Amino acid sequence: MFKKITKKAWIEIGISLGIFVAIAIVAAFFDLQINKALDNTNSLFGQFFANLGELPTYLAAPILGGILFYQDFGKSSKQKFVINKVCGATITFVGYLAAIFMWFWDNFVSEEVMYSIIYIIFFAVIMSVLTILAFAAVPAEKRSKVFWFAVFLAGVAALGNAIVQVMKFLWARQRYRTMTPGNPQYGEGLHTLYPNYDYDGYTPWYIINSFAKPEIRTEEYMALFDKDHISSPFQSFPSGHTVAAAASFGLIIVPDLFPEVKKHKWVFWTVPMVYTGLVGISRIVNTAHYLSDTLFGFYVGYGVAALGRFILINKVKPYMPEVAECAKIEAPVETEAQTENVDVVAE
Repeated sequence: MFKKITKKAWIEIGISLGIFVAIAIVAAFFDLQINKALDNTNSLFGQFFANLGELPTYLAAPILGGILFYQDFGKSSKQKFVINKVCGATITFVGYLAAIFMWFWDNFVSEEVMYSIIYIIFFAVIMSVLTILAFAAVPAEKRSKVFWFAVFLAGVAALGNAIVQVMKFLWARQRYRTMTPGNPQYGEGLHTLYPNYDYDGYTPWYIINSFAKPEIRTEEYMALFDKDHISSPFQSFPSGHTVAAAASFGLIIVPDLFPEVKKHKWVFWTVPMVYTGLVGISRIVNTAHYLSDTLFGFYVGYGVAALGRFILINKVKPYMPEVAECAKIEAPVETEAQTENVDVVAE
């Protein structure tokens, strides 16, 4: 049985859906105009949050592996060593390997570095060791709860990104920057082929292009964007960076795991909202996405986290705060008759 949703919770859900619908309607009519108004590829704000946007998703695996290292899964000592130590260290290392190779190297190392794989492996090892050592400081009685947080964070990141990738394939929406003159990813020869071209490849968010292919998308048109310097030209909707940032919504489970911070519950909801919102806006400024792209990316991550939390607090008990009274063995209460018997025996 699920717990009854409170009146306050229904109001919060209604407000969230209301905001979503309102922004979606605005985006349906003004997506393109908003991009034209905010277009600024040289913006420090746009670059900063665009580069940091995917970090929460990349940290999910190392955090999970680091805390798994200190769990006690398995029956025999051999099983425990393999499941906890070997798997934990492996997940941490592979997680950092992916983070450094796919995120850090791609965003912050612009020049060609010889033998780059050596540096990537080296820093992945260093970060793995530091992470495992850091989690050693977690008190033993809290490690199980921290593990549940890591599982929740990884689940939000994985499921959110999986949903977005499927939607990207179905919607196949063309990115704003590929249709913008002067942008490095603008299709070469676009105006030669279409002299009067004026963002003709644009489609509103409610059109699923895999089912309703725009007339302009001929093979000749598509070939204009099949270049090495053009990144995923038809994968605009929803925003992958925004849903990656929305992995930070994994924080919302923390007050449920640790009652001592429950009075600051609002912080664990507000921080992910602000962070994900800033990343979403940066993607518009950076010409990579439309408002609707970031809106759906935000709500996919937010929705997965909120639904996951609802299921956990109703169905999965091991992560919940222990009830100390249940573990106590109540001392038997002596009756008056028993006391008298004891006195008789003593005499």
